[in-house]
Amino acid sequence: MLSLRAISLRLLLSTLGLLLVPLAAAVDWPPISPEEQALKDVPSQPGAPAVILLRQEVADDLNNFHSTYKRIKVLTDAGRKYADIELPYNRHGFSIGELAGRTVHADGTVVPFDGKPFDKVIVKGKGFRYQVKAFTLPDVQVGSILDVRYSLRFGDRMVLPPEWIVQDDLFQKKAAFKYIPFQGKGNMEVILPHGQVANGVSWTPFLPAQYKPEQHTAPQAAFGHNQVGYWVGLDMSDVPAFVQEPFMPPPDILKWRVNFYYLVSPKQEEYWKAQGKFWEHDVESFLGKKKCVAEATAQLISATDTPEQKTRKIYAFVSQLENTSYVPYRPQQEQKVLGIKLNAGVEDVLRQRSGDHDDLNRLFVAMVRAAGLPASLMLVPNREHNVFLPALLSMSQFDAEIAIVRLDSKDVFLDPGTKFCPYGLTDWRYASVTGLRESDGKAETAESPLSSYTQAMTTRLGRFKMNEEGRAEGLIGLAFYGLEAMQWRQQGGKTDDEGRKKLLEDEVKSFLPSDNEVTLTKQPEWDKTEEPLIAQFSVKASLLVNAGKRALIPLHPFEFNGTPRFSAGQRVNAVYFYYPSREIDEFHITLPSNVQIENLPPDDVQKLQYAMYKSEQKPEGTNGIFARRDLVMGGMLFPPTMYAEVKGFYDKIKAGDDQTAVLKALARAEGN
Repeated sequence: MLSLRAISLRLLLSTLGLLLVPLAAAVDWPPISPEEQALKDVPSQPGAPAVILLRQEVADDLNNFHSTYKRIKVLTDAGRKYADIELPYNRHGFSIGELAGRTVHADGTVVPFDGKPFDKVIVKGKGFRYQVKAFTLPDVQVGSILDVRYSLRFGDRMVLPPEWIVQDDLFQKKAAFKYIPFQGKGNMEVILPHGQVANGVSWTPFLPAQYKPEQHTAPQAAFGHNQVGYWVGLDMSDVPAFVQEPFMPPPDILKWRVNFYYLVSPKQEEYWKAQGKFWEHDVESFLGKKKCVAEATAQLISATDTPEQKTRKIYAFVSQLENTSYVPYRPQQEQKVLGIKLNAGVEDVLRQRSGDHDDLNRLFVAMVRAAGLPASLMLVPNREHNVFLPALLSMSQFDAEIAIVRLDSKDVFLDPGTKFCPYGLTDWRYASVTGLRESDGKAETAESPLSSYTQAMTTRLGRFKMNEEGRAEGLIGLAFYGLEAMQWRQQGGKTDDEGRKKLLEDEVKSFLPSDNEVTLTKQPEWDKTEEPLIAQFSVKASLLVNAGKRALIPLHPFEFNGTPRFSAGQRVNAVYFYYPSREIDEFHITLPSNVQIENLPPDDVQKLQYAMYKSEQKPEGTNGIFARRDLVMGGMLFPPTMYAEVKGFYDKIKAGDDQTAVLKALARAEGN
């Protein structure tokens, strides 16, 4: 019997393992045409650093391999980076075979790759790490053609339906994809989760109308069998490069792609109805009605507690349990020594006082129910990378479960399984998404709410005194609230006290002029989830900019190193912010006696229906300046048609942030 791993090759490579086998002894590369040698640029992608001349991908579930071949031509010096090849891995039963590469110079000289790949750790986003096997093709120059080929091999008792991510960041002259699904091999069949037997393969294309995967029939003798079988192919020419832009939705949901999956029925309604029942059954089997849960709940709450008080107490209890989603992976042998077992139900989570994200959220729901309150779970995607598309018949779209508690006739969405997530919020990745929620023995689609800008605030307060040389000394207070505090606490949880100190000091240094000295003088309360994260710093910085007999001082020094949010005049993709937010800055500075304020710019207010910016500046005390900055972004997603408005708003913010006060030297100071 074959078991199905219904995940994409892209996801597989980041979660499963790759072992390297010896390179192929000889490689038969496709001939290089005169047209390929002569190609100098890509008219549809002006300034392109390189171009993909040929790309071929084959996924074969009958013979248990995926193969990839790419031919790339380097057009500019920046295109030399495509000589660096990285293959994500995690050492769990998969192997890379037929790994080969070469560089072909413009004069026809061939330089084969004969080295060995090496291990490398990649850091992406806020501390996310993964390992790759990396190698570099040799002696790459502008005009070189790069060939690289490798295959992924996996066990003969599994299948791996592919996800064709058709678009690349480079223009593709030709691209060809082929998939040979499992079609019977002896008495074996594909077994889906919950014991279902697959009734074939289906696919969902996200392509322009002129492109469609085509099914081809062929004698199974071609596949090593005697029956008539089939394969699915897609041949394309002149595939446009995918346009990467700042602050855009997850690229992989926008790229042209095709998803394959084994299933029982290709009918969308039937699929989601069945999968919803399976998921709801799994959840309730895990929750059960356990006596230990009722006993633990009774110790936390009292009869006089309101429903919200009960919920908050249970939330606080679950939040402080060990969250294995945020600790390094422990090998099985280490888990055995420590007595750690896989949680099969909420009683295991309680007994071990430990669980991953979903284990903790399930325990939370079980305890809330034990307290006599209605609670359920919701299955959600991670919108940092994905969204739920009902047309895509795959449960792999979902990433996690969040909790829903009914309080005062309202649904309250909660997430104690996300470390340091305050009560009343969910991780932003699970907010404002469509998912499946439990409902009377089945699952139905639902929407999780978007957080408010008041639930993701940053405040920066600076009090400085400047000496006659223009050097300012003082204190900076930094405070993070809600989602911002959650993310900083998660970052801090990955290091020790010294690492956390450096983390915060580097943050302050990043927004001040480079000639600065920053020392953390008051550590925040890292473990108090419900409190803002507040830190204090002693700071020395040069804020004065000389301009002849006058000098300039930035009124918003915390934005000193700020860059324009959007620089492009046109936009292809939607503008996408992770969550609504607010920034409030205050700046107080006492000036030396040898200068005085000559000019302060007027206050500025910019308002849109979903955003606001306000800057205020005025004299303070006998010879000082007060400046305040308030920025609110209440929206999250804006179509390209709104780009001009959004860009215009941020352009005005940049102009306001760059405002300076003009200082005049007094006569006494000039005579010195």
